[in-house]
Amino acid sequence: MARIFVTGGSGFVGAHLVRRLVADGHDVTVFAPAPEPCLTKADLDTINFVSGGVEEPGALDAWIGSTKPEVVVGLAAYGEGGRGLLAAAAGQEASALAVNVGGFRNLLAACERFGVARVIWTSTLAVYGRASLYPDAPVDETAERRPETFYGLTKVLAEDVARYYREVRGLSLTGIRLPVVFGPGLWYRGAGTQIIDLFQAAATGGAAELEVSTSPLEIMYVTDVANALAHVASHTGPLDLIYNLSAYAPSLHEVVAVLKEISPDLDVATADVDPPLTYPLVSSRKLAEEVGVESTFSLEQACAAYVEALRSGL
Repeated sequence: MARIFVTGGSGFVGAHLVRRLVADGHDVTVFAPAPEPCLTKADLDTINFVSGGVEEPGALDAWIGSTKPEVVVGLAAYGEGGRGLLAAAAGQEASALAVNVGGFRNLLAACERFGVARVIWTSTLAVYGRASLYPDAPVDETAERRPETFYGLTKVLAEDVARYYREVRGLSLTGIRLPVVFGPGLWYRGAGTQIIDLFQAAATGGAAELEVSTSPLEIMYVTDVANALAHVASHTGPLDLIYNLSAYAPSLHEVVAVLKEISPDLDVATADVDPPLTYPLVSSRKLAEEVGVESTFSLEQACAAYVEALRSGL
């Protein structure tokens, strides 16, 4: 059992990770502005919850100093308004910088000050630009970062801050670039809008009208993401500075086909559209080979599990 401190643990991915860490027997402290939107009363009974923002000067020092965590997991990201991380950052650039870069630096400084043994944090595949910039896809961790969203830019800056703290200051930290994550508890719109509407229709046997792209999209089931982060946090071997994480890259048309097998009553009308930005396919082979992280849910299994969770009221 380890003492683990999680920033942003009340969010979608954070809540799933916290439940996994608790199930594994760890002593978990969550630092977030509020338990909402995703932590339940049952969750709060099993963790230590601290209210605060990573962008607040000194707030992290007090709690990391008092809880003395062996592992810190940094998930905090600016996402006000429920529109998703990309839209939130585009709408409030200064706030996104304050949380995603300044707040992340505050976290690393506190971890250095109090001698935290290991820091794991989440970046994003949005550090890459449009697919046409990467003719040799799938891209790996050596590919040039060329973000074309402000959110992606903040994560590139955070990755550079992480490199400095690791290579110059000697802090042990590793970043995991997340794809689009889906599953029970997904509440924000943005990139998740069509996924939410589609799966809710599949769960109820209802109808949906969607504008969809035929381009593939890197996605991963939230349980697999939580398992991957927990695995990296407990890994006893060496870890590199940054890793890509992905599971599969279907088009939404392929997801619709899978859901129609699960829910024959699903009625979906689709209209093909050209998205404003398509990302390149990525390789997560490095994470699998060096750390042993692999997804356990196939696309079909993930879709079935998500639909069943929605039908169960989760």
